[in-house]
Amino acid sequence: MNTAVTITAIIAAVVVINIITYAVRDTVMAKHKAKLYPRDDGDVTALGPEIFASKDGHTICWKGVNYERQPERP
Repeated sequence: MNTAVTITAIIAAVVVINIITYAVRDTVMAKHKAKLYPRDDGDVTALGPEIFASKDGHTICWKGVNYERQPERP
């Protein structure tokens, strides 16, 4: 009986440690990613890992496709 209780306690401790470890890892990764963007990179501003905007604001490049600002309608 004592062996079963000990094994259960060990398993519970391992589960709690894993939960805490993953929570801390995810928090650190989120803070690290948050500091990467936006950033100036030459004549463009990197808004994310696959999205860039021109300094004049007329062009956005997302996943390799350029999108141009449309003229305003009267």
